[in-house]
Amino acid sequence: MRSPSDGFGKLERRIVIDLTGKILKNRYCIISKIGEGGEGTTYLSRDMDLGTFWTIKQLPISKKTEAKLLKHLNHPSLPRMTDYTEQDDSCYLVMEYIKGKSLESHLKESYQFSFDQILTITHTILQIFQYLHSQKPSIYYGDLKPDNLILDENGKIYLIDFGSALCSYKTARKTIKGTKGYAAPEQYEGILTAPSDFYALGKTLQKLCGKKKYHYYIRSPQFAKFIHKCCRQDPDKRWQNAEEAEKYLAKINWKPFSLKSVLVPVCAALLTLLAVIHGAEQQPVLPEFQNALAAVTARFYSMEYQSSDKKSRELFCLDTEHRLQQMLKLYRKSEEQIRLLELLAWNGELFGKANKAEFYYRQLITYEPEYGAGYLEFGNFLNRQGRYEQSMEVYREWEKQTSEKKTDNSRITQNQIEAWKKEASSK
Repeated sequence: MRSPSDGFGKLERRIVIDLTGKILKNRYCIISKIGEGGEGTTYLSRDMDLGTFWTIKQLPISKKTEAKLLKHLNHPSLPRMTDYTEQDDSCYLVMEYIKGKSLESHLKESYQFSFDQILTITHTILQIFQYLHSQKPSIYYGDLKPDNLILDENGKIYLIDFGSALCSYKTARKTIKGTKGYAAPEQYEGILTAPSDFYALGKTLQKLCGKKKYHYYIRSPQFAKFIHKCCRQDPDKRWQNAEEAEKYLAKINWKPFSLKSVLVPVCAALLTLLAVIHGAEQQPVLPEFQNALAAVTARFYSMEYQSSDKKSRELFCLDTEHRLQQMLKLYRKSEEQIRLLELLAWNGELFGKANKAEFYYRQLITYEPEYGAGYLEFGNFLNRQGRYEQSMEVYREWEKQTSEKKTDNSRITQNQIEAWKKEASSK
């Protein structure tokens, strides 16, 4: 999943046109499309002057931040950007062509990565993070996952697609891009830092381990501990920098498998594994989601709230936002996340903070894009704000997602959709 928006800007409707045969700058002839994401399309092209092959990435002109960032980067595991041009409403990034497949493609073909391969990939990623995080200002990648890691024909790993990257001076609350299942919990709150990248690293390594995950954990408890620390919910308890993580990773060894090595230390290994996976401290059992939620929402119907003055209500809404944010970190099921983001948006609007409400609505359609009702709620909110043009853009985004059968619209009716569209288009 890729976010359709960066910050509080407009949602853009991107019409994808096949550019095969198009010539850019009287030099680069586009041969074929090789990839398509949420914001850009990549093509294989040939330099007619030199005969060499290049990757060309097409982006909306408003998303050329990626080009500005890439032109300053120089690392052996990052594709080089060599040229740039703008035409009509698009910008085109000419980059090094990497002949290979993504790790996600290998996984879909049932390829099983060996322990040594995973360690090598991890070392490479840490080296990339060390390079990015040490820039002035620091660059946080924001969307690490197997789909953005390319293994070339020589076995070298490359990190591609910087559409989600962010410079550290821009880490104020805003919509931060990422992919559900890999994005760190704080990214749902609009925060992206170095520990966020390590969280995605841990989730990526878990995916690469596949069915052998627990086999690898038993053979190397140190490796299990490394992943566990990556995936801690609290950012302060994760790896804080690549140097620290690399130093620990260098000590990881692979225990030779033998009957004796399994039978003798089996109890200790299992205890270690449990401690690593579930945490050394005893984790409290969460109350039922509905019960926990009721304890928050019931306060709106209390006499204390109903009879309070404006200032007290503002403090009440701030406290409610904090409580719902804490629940957002603990309750991770899709339906729970949806309900909490909806309530956070409604609470923001009730509080009179339209920017907060918009922030949570954008998080809702970013991280739960299949929830059709989320687009409707966001569109109606924009209508209430008198922002009809933006409401219509959200409608078009919903229409596009629906036509591609990516949304579940079972919770909304056709009459609701028509009323939304009518109000947004009649102004």
